[in-house]
Amino acid sequence: MAYDLEKYRDKREKVLGVRKKGISFGVWAATVSAIIIVGLISMVAPKSIAYFTTRNLDDVIYKLSGDQSWPQDVIHTIATLKGIKYAVADKDGARLVVTFDRSITDIDSLSSFFKENGYHAVLLNVVSHRQRVQTEREEAELETL
Repeated sequence: MAYDLEKYRDKREKVLGVRKKGISFGVWAATVSAIIIVGLISMVAPKSIAYFTTRNLDDVIYKLSGDQSWPQDVIHTIATLKGIKYAVADKDGARLVVTFDRSITDIDSLSSFFKENGYHAVLLNVVSHRQRVQTEREEAELETL
């Protein structure tokens, strides 16, 4: 009859003084690794999501020729066009900032919209949406100082 290791395991452990206390090294290492990975994901994920949601967005800034301000009905109409995320006039109403998805629409379609409706809009600037938001943040910080 062969010697059965499992049958006398408890007696062997008592004689050798092997005690199972606490958490094993594998469980401890897995817990620490999980905490580190969750921490890194919580730092990187919001920036990655923000990048992917704004990667195709561009901003164009228009001004009406003359000293006219933008009518509210035009701003609401532009905001409903396909590919336009939002349109907003600045505080005095002279400039119109239109944020659009460049994979859906382009600047030419916006310019043609203004021509069709009889507005003489002048294109002032085309800038990346993230760049414009960053510039606004920097200007806001400078105003508070």
